[in-house]
Amino acid sequence: MSKATDTPAARTAFERLIDACILYLSVERNLAPRTLEAYRSDYQSFSASLPNQSSWRDDAGVVQQWIAAPDVALSTRRRRAAALRVFYRFAEAEGIVTRSISDEIDLPRARRRLPAVLSATQIDELLSALSTTLGSDALTRAHALRNRALGELLYGSGGRVSEIVTLDLDSIDLADGSVRLFGKGRRERVVPIGEPAVDAVRLYLDAGRPVHMESQSRSTKLGVDTAALLLTRGGRRVRREEAWSAIRAAAIAAGLGEEIHPHTLRHSFATHLLDGGADLRVVQELLGHADIATTQLYTHLLGSHVRDAYKKAHPRA
Repeated sequence: MSKATDTPAARTAFERLIDACILYLSVERNLAPRTLEAYRSDYQSFSASLPNQSSWRDDAGVVQQWIAAPDVALSTRRRRAAALRVFYRFAEAEGIVTRSISDEIDLPRARRRLPAVLSATQIDELLSALSTTLGSDALTRAHALRNRALGELLYGSGGRVSEIVTLDLDSIDLADGSVRLFGKGRRERVVPIGEPAVDAVRLYLDAGRPVHMESQSRSTKLGVDTAALLLTRGGRRVRREEAWSAIRAAAIAAGLGEEIHPHTLRHSFATHLLDGGADLRVVQELLGHADIATTQLYTHLLGSHVRDAYKKAHPRA
């Protein structure tokens, strides 16, 4: 015989609502069993935190208090908020709750790490380290010329490393000083690269790339990529991993640390443009960002001189 506490009558209205919500999420929303289990656990935890069994109906404060409980990880807070939004919307749709508490539940913002940015002087040190040779043979010099071209292109265009290593010879216009990049979703954009990048690429094409192509004749012709702009020994296109290794090794050699990578040059490109007064929309277009909110992240990196400029220029500063 079942205990009295196990009978439907002994269950609270809140517990019965949890069951109904979980059934809805299972049948109507087709959520996975593990997700349903996590939601049920959250709902039961929320129920246990309530000062009384009716406070959940009209007090958004108890909701936020439970979501933001001390010593709870941000990821857990976000999950709790998402779970309760669903729960309250279900209760509101069923007419059990007449106040739109679901609209008052704030989803905690994920902490977004600001990207590392190099100063103009540090960029020069990194690029110089990329072209420093540790040997005198032709192949070593060719690698150095290619690495310098790689770095100049990354910083000069703001391109992603995947966009730069996939450049073909016909993707760059040295006379015009521009490259054609294909970003996420194969979205195409043409961006300027500046004279230092043009000079570095031209020098590599004249004195480095032919060496990379010729070195193939000593082994096999398999793997030669005659269309690729940046090559390695044997005429093979430089891989993304090799580009990362080259940038990281140069950063260490320049004393910039081990955390520098190709994307650091992209971050620096964007920040330096905005620092110099470039319009945010222009920088968005150059970076190939679909959403300007992604580009706006770089406005947080501009430092105290922006506040100084504000104080000097704004009439109410």
